[in-house]
Amino acid sequence: MHARIGRSTFLAFLLCAIVASGCAGAMSHHVEGPGAAGPPAGHARVYFVLAQGFPSGRAFVVENERLLGFVGNRQYFFIDAPAGEHLFMLISEQTEGVRGSFEAGKTYHMKLFITPGFMSSRVYWSALEATGEDAAMRKKGIDACRRVELNPTKAASWERKYAEKNRTRVANFEAGKDEAKSIGPQHGL
Repeated sequence: MHARIGRSTFLAFLLCAIVASGCAGAMSHHVEGPGAAGPPAGHARVYFVLAQGFPSGRAFVVENERLLGFVGNRQYFFIDAPAGEHLFMLISEQTEGVRGSFEAGKTYHMKLFITPGFMSSRVYWSALEATGEDAAMRKKGIDACRRVELNPTKAASWERKYAEKNRTRVANFEAGKDEAKSIGPQHGL
């Protein structure tokens, strides 16, 4: 009898995990090709790359209340942000922030990585520098992944659902309750 209860519990947990992963998976879709060669005038290009294959993980990248992208294992996306000051937030089991002044014509690279968490995975990030080993890691990470873009309908729904929570997250960074990592000139290529 105990084996039957254990098996039923396991199957219920497995079903919940499959349903949960399917819902998030619809947030983005695969895109062929690397995209434009560089950012348009007056913009900086920022890559968000999750090249890790295990453990399973996924995260949302947000600026204010706007969802910029969603990635899972071995996926990446990029944005072309207007040059200037930005605060980007990475949301998985926890929230991380990165803040900096992004220079026009430069490319920045955020390497995302996963650690196990409680009931889900935690995704963290670090900004790769433009020289040395970090420069080689930029290309290697992108080559190991497939490019994805947001599903606009799903993104708009997600933004509405989490607008208040994201306003609170931004307020916490602005008030110094949460600390954002810094992006500097050494990160732009």
